[in-house]
Amino acid sequence: MPDYFPLVKGAVREYALTDSRGTARHKIEVLEVAKQGAATTAKCRRTVSIPGKPTAASEFTVFQDPEGVREGDFFEFKRPLRTGTEWIRPPRRYWIEALDAAVETPAGKFKDCLRVAYLIAEGDGGSGERLYAPGVGLVKAMDNDEAEPSAYELVSLR
Repeated sequence: MPDYFPLVKGAVREYALTDSRGTARHKIEVLEVAKQGAATTAKCRRTVSIPGKPTAASEFTVFQDPEGVREGDFFEFKRPLRTGTEWIRPPRRYWIEALDAAVETPAGKFKDCLRVAYLIAEGDGGSGERLYAPGVGLVKAMDNDEAEPSAYELVSLR
């Protein structure tokens, strides 16, 4: 099974987040990786650059184990990696919609992507999707939240 969320020390992903306020840049760096049995823990840093504001950085931890991939209590996706796998984090309900999605971002074209779809308040608050490319990780997220729609796209990786 492809690795849709590789945790490799030194990896850097840069994203553009666009919403009603404009476009911000997010840089995600994997600082440290530790493995213990079937679990991997990665210490990461998120640096946010918003035009006209000071740059802000924060650290967070990503966990990958047989249950899935998560940051804190937020699951990026749960296992098993198959269409229909579902989980809930109120007010959102997530499910794996496809394992063969294709997407294009400023960083390139990606195929055989894991597509996670979700509903906010069972659709009353909006919907969205997140796409993860094998060997790369998150490449695109579209949030059609009626309160604040946004798009998050990978612009570079190294």
